[in-house]
Amino acid sequence: MAEEKNGVQSVERIFTIIETLAAQPHGMTLQAVAKNAGLAKSTAHRLLSSLIALGYAMQDGETGQYKLTLKMFELSSGVVNEMDILSVAKPHLDRLAARTGEAIHLVVRDGVDVVYLYKAETGGMRMGSRVGLRNPMYCTGVGKAILSTLSYEEIEQIWQASHREQLTPHTIVHFSELLEQMRLIRTRGWAVDDEENELGIRCVALALPGPGGRAEAAFSITSLVPNMSDERLEQLARTALLARKDIMRDMGLSVR
Repeated sequence: MAEEKNGVQSVERIFTIIETLAAQPHGMTLQAVAKNAGLAKSTAHRLLSSLIALGYAMQDGETGQYKLTLKMFELSSGVVNEMDILSVAKPHLDRLAARTGEAIHLVVRDGVDVVYLYKAETGGMRMGSRVGLRNPMYCTGVGKAILSTLSYEEIEQIWQASHREQLTPHTIVHFSELLEQMRLIRTRGWAVDDEENELGIRCVALALPGPGGRAEAAFSITSLVPNMSDERLEQLARTALLARKDIMRDMGLSVR
């Protein structure tokens, strides 16, 4: 029994190391790995040595930092390729639409834009959005939610490459405004489109980050401004956070 317990503990620790390295794809020192994984330095070193021996991790000869190898990606790619985010998210988004009575959108990133992949509506009001619609990232809730998971350099590159125009009086027109929203989104965990893309429309949006924390998809709850007071927006955000937790769980991921 003790042997079995030790075996389970070793498996748990090795996966803790893998998850820790996956969150920092550019590499980590041994001390950082041990600290983030909550392990003794000697234990972390032993497990890292095992991962290196099996080909799942490597140590940079110059910096001494550890990182995962492409072998880990190859191992997971077969599962990922079969896991269509729409098929995973759809039942959760349908329930979210039924629960809130509002329009729910699922988007994926395509360059500097987002493309609408799915739409669920249960209420009497029908939004003008449609599957296949393309919108800029900088002026949509879903786009900003995705941007908030990227680095400063990537956000700036997307901003510079976007065809920027003031679609409404509320559209962000200065990069400093976008950065301020990024800080707010990262703090509270959700983004808002406050009539920035279309007058009369307000939404709350959440990113669906991948294993490394970067997001390529997001979903939103959208309605007319009279239905989206600040108080209700926060209520919907709390409901959406629970839905995201369920989606991420079914994808085998967690939100940090």
